[in-house]
Amino acid sequence: MAFEMIRLDRTVAEPLHQQLYRQIRDELISGSFSDSSSRLPSSRALAADLGISRLTVNLAFEKLHAEGYLRSRVGSGTFVVNLLPETFLSARRATAEPQIERPARLSNRVRNIPDKRAGKDFDLGIAGAPGVSLIPALAALDEFPLEIWERLRTQVLAKKGAHLLQYASSRGDADLRKAIAAYLCDFRGARCHPDQIVITAGTQQALMISALALVNPGEAVWIEDPGFQQARRVFGFAGSTLIPRPIDQEGIVIARPSKGRSPKIIFVTPSHQFPLGMTMTLERRIALISYARAHDAFIFEDDHSSEFRFTGPPLPCLQGLDNSGRVIYAGTMSKILYPSLRLGYLLAPEQLVEPMIKIRAVMDQHSCAIDQATLARFLTEGFFLSHIKRMRQLYSDRRELFIEQFNQLLGDRFILQPPDAGLHFVAWLRGKTDLPLIMRVCAEIGLRPMPLSSFCMKAELDPALTFGFAAWSSAQIREALRKLASSLNSKLH
Repeated sequence: MAFEMIRLDRTVAEPLHQQLYRQIRDELISGSFSDSSSRLPSSRALAADLGISRLTVNLAFEKLHAEGYLRSRVGSGTFVVNLLPETFLSARRATAEPQIERPARLSNRVRNIPDKRAGKDFDLGIAGAPGVSLIPALAALDEFPLEIWERLRTQVLAKKGAHLLQYASSRGDADLRKAIAAYLCDFRGARCHPDQIVITAGTQQALMISALALVNPGEAVWIEDPGFQQARRVFGFAGSTLIPRPIDQEGIVIARPSKGRSPKIIFVTPSHQFPLGMTMTLERRIALISYARAHDAFIFEDDHSSEFRFTGPPLPCLQGLDNSGRVIYAGTMSKILYPSLRLGYLLAPEQLVEPMIKIRAVMDQHSCAIDQATLARFLTEGFFLSHIKRMRQLYSDRRELFIEQFNQLLGDRFILQPPDAGLHFVAWLRGKTDLPLIMRVCAEIGLRPMPLSSFCMKAELDPALTFGFAAWSSAQIREALRKLASSLNSKLH
């Protein structure tokens, strides 16, 4: 080993023993040693040669010993080990001829996911890159009360300490389940007790748990058309046969096709149909529950954005009307608090609770215990309700501004359909052939409204775009709509 090549620099921040350790290690990795060349000089001799203290050499040698580069022989000295750590960490190079690469044979369940995204499309999440995109259904995350949340998080950690670092309940934090059950009974008109609540990592996991609990591969699931894209992906991944059901002004159309199979699950968004925005009527709700009871089906009620209703108080949930244990109710904190929290919940009929907990335990055991405990305090101390009230007013103001500005700037090209609830609008095109051009213009200026057709399976609707409004300030909304109107005028004229 060429110790005379070692250079130690006393002017840099890196300690001398660390420099020595690093240079010896690099020499060992790149060198080749035999029995006659593997012995290192004594620490006293090396210290004298390099002009450093013996302690510095010993510190470097100790680190090399600890990491498996050196071994000592009593009375003989220090030697390089026969097999360096890199021997075990580096893959051997193949000596055979390279194999011809063949595409992996993927499972049917992967092919059943209706998702055209690829590569870097997944890197930024559903919302895409930061900026004013007007993508539908995004919340105003900059308005979340981070200081309150962090204070509560600190308090629960101080109180429960290392207990929150353990594996947690697959059912969910007991205090959180109790708080959610109380909220649903008091403010959503549900009928339940805490033992019916299963904490999940959001609505998508709730959908997957329900599908795995109830639907065998090939069995039918009814889904609203147009409807929630992620529901289509989850049920398709689970191997379900998706049956698109049309939507009218009262909600999902129930009448079964003459040759159709009865569904195992009926997926609905009754409080605020996504994406069209209508609310399911009481008559249709009662008829849907009756149909599920008569055909041994379950209803999955996705109650997204129900808290953000702008023309009166939030409507009671479908689950509160159910006397036969046929409604699975799901909620999420993604739109109310923030998406990366990854906390939601299932309110399950009692007969399904234990099977669902077993599935959750197989999937990922549990959600983050610290976040669950913090959310429980956020609910029980009143911050959750006050946050909803404040955000409902903020979104109402932004909604009114969007309607005014959109109709003023773009009313000649779109018919805006303001819904009673939710965080997006549907804008129907007046010129039905203009959609491709409008989409190109939006892409050029960084806007990402989604075509209504992207939510459809078989439904053939007039061309429309869905615009989000909740996540951006009044000034940002004005500027984005002004830029869109200006760009369209220059292209279409």
